[in-house]
Order: sequence, then structure tokens, then C-alpha cells
Amino acid sequence: MDTRRRGVIFYKVILPVLTLVNLGLGVFVLTGLRPSVPYGWLEVGTGVFCCVIAGWLACAGWSKSYWGSAMERQVTAWRRIVDAMFHWIEEAPVPADSLRALKRSLDETLVTK
Repeated sequence: MDTRRRGVIFYKVILPVLTLVNLGLGVFVLTGLRPSVPYGWLEVGTGVFCCVIAGWLACAGWSKSYWGSAMERQVTAWRRIVDAMFHWIEEAPVPADSLRALKRSLDETLVTK
């Protein structure tokens, strides 16, 4: 299984399940409070901690989704810009040596990724 598919499975299935489990656990602990017990504040702290973890997991999923779509929009925009530039370059009278130098420069840039 490739890493992209594992990432999709994690962010679409596992993360929401873990978020709901933590939120459910936090709500369960907070609904069963017995403040008269000396350790009642530990129960409150545990419930709040579970809710905080659930919120953190939900924010991580939202952030991944938001920034992933923002990056996708940027890549699409830059590809359009590059396509327009290359179309313009193809139509312009440019010496063949300059085009070969540009191709070599692009190839070196792609190899270093």
C-alpha cells in the first residue's frame, strides 16, 4: 500500500473515529462526575483532557484538508502560468541554444528534488 493511500485512510477514517472516541470518552467522564469524592477534580481534568484531545484531532484533520486544498489550488494556478509561458516561448523567435539551456536548467532542477 503506498503512502498516499495510507494518508487518505488515516485522515478520512482513523482520525474521525479517534476524534469521536475521545469526545465520547470525555463526555462520558464528565457526565459521571461525583464532586463530593476527594478525587472529583481529577475526573473533571480527565474529561476535559479527553475533550481537548478530540478537539486537537479534529483541528488536525481540518487543517490537513484546508491546507491540502490550498496547495492544490496553488499548484493548479502555477501550472497554468507555466503552460502559458511555454506556449508564449514556443511562439516567440527564440534561438535553439537558449531553449536547450532552459531545458537543461529545468531538468537539473527536477533531478535535485
